[in-house]
Amino acid sequence: MNYFERKSEDDAAKKKYFLEKTNLRLKYAALSSICISIILLLIMIFCLDYLSPGVLLFLQGCVGLFTIVFVILVAILYYRVNASYFNDRIHKK
Repeated sequence: MNYFERKSEDDAAKKKYFLEKTNLRLKYAALSSICISIILLLIMIFCLDYLSPGVLLFLQGCVGLFTIVFVILVAILYYRVNASYFNDRIHKK
């Protein structure tokens, strides 16, 4: 079997795991954290002249924290999906 055919079959099989309720919650939490990060970055860009250096540093720290939260949530989401997929695949055989 060709690599690309097998990869597309695996992706189609994993899609149902992404649609589970807990995984959807993780997905939306990750998306909301990155949206907050982008909003804070936009605030920093457009209000650069009006904000003090201390506030800018605080906003940069918050952006960094929300970005780290995003990466962690996406990693957890993909771990859960792949673990469920491989456990079901092993138990079917």
